Amino acid sequence: MKNNFLKAALLSAIFGLAFSACKKDPAKPVEQELITTVRLNVMGNDGFAQSFSYKVENGFGNSPGSIQIDTLKLMANTSYSVSAQVLNEKETPPEDVTLEVIQEMDKHMFTYLSTPISGAGAVKVATGNMDHNGMQFYQSITLETGAAGSGQLKVTLQHFAGEKPSTAFVLSETDAEAIFPVILQ
Repeated sequence: MKNNFLKAALLSAIFGLAFSACKKDPAKPVEQELITTVRLNVMGNDGFAQSFSYKVENGFGNSPGSIQIDTLKLMANTSYSVSAQVLNEKETPPEDVTLEVIQEMDKHMFTYLSTPISGAGAVKVATGNMDHNGMQFYQSITLETGAAGSGQLKVTLQHFAGEKPSTAFVLSETDAEAIFPVILQ
């Protein structure tokens, strides 16, 4: 009887180990950097230099809390050099997340959408920097303004699960999205 009990216990232990060894650990989610601010650093040929920020107190993708938005006030019919910057201002000192985005540029892309698309109050991207594979990255761009008027500029930082697609526009995630009011004078 004792012998049967020991055999049963031993078999249970062996099967228990065999089945538990087959279990796979669940994939740990990749922790996303907190982004609270999208900042556009704008420089003109005439010495103009100003930063415009879109700040979300609790970060993009969370319950926003308070939102502070600067208006892009630029000269009409002018070209500007613009660099986009993403920050985590919950940290002290603020963390510049842009550095990590640049390191992973093959998986990120900044996009810019003007409303209106053309005419008074419109802005357009003339050129921008590329990633290591020659694909659009656009963290640094040349922005051209249209005729005097008002509009909006939506700036989006997109994150791709793998490499950026060359033909299909498939996104895996929006890391940050800011809509700046635009006034062209």
